[in-house]
This record gives sequence, structure tokens and C-alpha cells, in this order.
Amino acid sequence: MRIWHVFNTLTLANVVLMFTADNTASRVLHAVATVAFAVATMATRPPRPGKRP
Repeated sequence: MRIWHVFNTLTLANVVLMFTADNTASRVLHAVATVAFAVATMATRPPRPGKRP
């Protein structure tokens, strides 16, 4: 398993937790974590085959 799979899984888990959170502070924290993990996912994703840098 590659590291970007882990970040992608954590992003999806934070989205679920964000929608099931019971108060505003929890939702905001999960939203911030979701954005952070999404950025980490994009940063660690390997380049697509056939694409030139």
C-alpha cells in the first residue's frame, strides 16, 4: 500500500466524521483535517503514466 492510499483513506474518514460530528468545533476541526489530508494525498500521489512533467 502506498502512502497516498493512507492519506486518501484518512481524508474520507474525516469527511464522514465531519458530517457526523455533534458540534461546530468538531466539524471545523474535521474540515481542517480533511483539507490537510487532501493536500497530502495530492502531494504524494505518483505521476500519471504518459503525462510529461
